[in-house]
Amino acid sequence: MDAPFFGLCGCLQCIWVTLIGGIAGYLAGLVIRGRGYNPVGNVLLGMAGFFVGSFLFGRMGTAGTIGAILTSFVGALVLIVLVRVFIDEDFAK
Repeated sequence: MDAPFFGLCGCLQCIWVTLIGGIAGYLAGLVIRGRGYNPVGNVLLGMAGFFVGSFLFGRMGTAGTIGAILTSFVGALVLIVLVRVFIDEDFAK
């Protein structure tokens, strides 16, 4: 069985999602100070934030790159707050 072939567009899309996720995660880490995030953590936070933001904003859509960054940023902020409220015992005190 052959490996899936994504082609140039698939590779560029993966790079684009990683770049947008990194920017959004970095911005969210700056806004909500506390424990610092490493570059990999920023990317993962931003990528997860995009899914949360897409769920929150529904079909409102994004306006290009800036819209994708803002959606990911807001989703990452919501994700950080939810994790700290439900998991971090020090945050609730």
